[in-house]
Amino acid sequence: MDRAAASLPRDRGFALRVEASRPQLVWAAARGNGVSADRTVRIASVTKTFVAAATLRLVERGALQLDDPVGPLLSAPIGARLARDGYDLDRVTVRMLLTHTAGVFDYAQHPLYLARVLSDPAHIWTREEQIAFAVDHGDPLGAPGALFAYSDTGYLMLGDILERVTGLPLAEAVPELLELEDHGVSNTWFEGLGAEPAHAPPRARQGVGATDAADVHPSADLFGGGGLLSTPGDLARFLRLLLRGDILGADTVRTMTAPTPQSVAAGGGGYGMGLARRSVAGEDCYGHGGFWGVVAWYCPGADLAVAGFVSNTNQIAALSLLTDEVLRLCLDASSNLGSRPAAGAGTGSAGGGPGPSSVDP
Repeated sequence: MDRAAASLPRDRGFALRVEASRPQLVWAAARGNGVSADRTVRIASVTKTFVAAATLRLVERGALQLDDPVGPLLSAPIGARLARDGYDLDRVTVRMLLTHTAGVFDYAQHPLYLARVLSDPAHIWTREEQIAFAVDHGDPLGAPGALFAYSDTGYLMLGDILERVTGLPLAEAVPELLELEDHGVSNTWFEGLGAEPAHAPPRARQGVGATDAADVHPSADLFGGGGLLSTPGDLARFLRLLLRGDILGADTVRTMTAPTPQSVAAGGGGYGMGLARRSVAGEDCYGHGGFWGVVAWYCPGADLAVAGFVSNTNQIAALSLLTDEVLRLCLDASSNLGSRPAAGAGTGSAGGGPGPSSVDP
């Protein structure tokens, strides 16, 4: 942490939380100006893990099927706009949206979108407006199922489907389907859509370049591709519970984590449903990153979770390098202690033991 912080500008910082059961550890630390490891942050695309899990809960309940075509599931204005742009919504399925294999053009990665957000940060966006931006600035990227193409637009569509199937706004549907409060994930909510928990920690300062995230209206990234506020503690706990089989069934977890052939062919460790896969020190780890400088990873074979943030997106690469080093250190320590717990065993609470082994708030 000290080495990583030495590379930061004076007004920026890192925060990181590590939880593991072998060795038993809950460790949190922060370095830099005005940063602490228990702050609330915009988690941006890490929201996709929650949205994917909520969708899979509906599949478990029989309210959806993974291979259902999305045309009948989408609200009429969104479906009609996408169909006019050439999307065959009778062939695009829920599974394809979850795995980014639907060929849906991503509005959020178009350079004009970020430029527009930063030029008018107070603008209040709607899901329909962002879908329209995708349609106006790009066309279908390929036949449904043909390729992996990361798409916030696809997760906006999933957010719309969640609302229509449950009859609830997204801010209620996701936490209720995942039973976040019952699982102790109690400081995670949709910014501006749901009520802020009374006990939520203070917000951390986040930014992109010279722009403070607090000046950017949350609707710029809110409706399924992003939108959640959370803490490193909640993210570590959620990933441990989710991938140990305490929120979804073991078969569903295997489906969620299995990388698609299309994503593997695109390079890297692959992508499943709302979760990327990577190999670190010989272990498969699953997680996600987010635009505002947030990362969360879990390595089931070692029951190891790492979650953290950097106060400015310009330092995302440095945060990734720091996270890699911490994962390797912990995995090496776990390996030296011998056998590891079985992945996806559904072993109960992911609290990490009776108390912190080392805490630097």
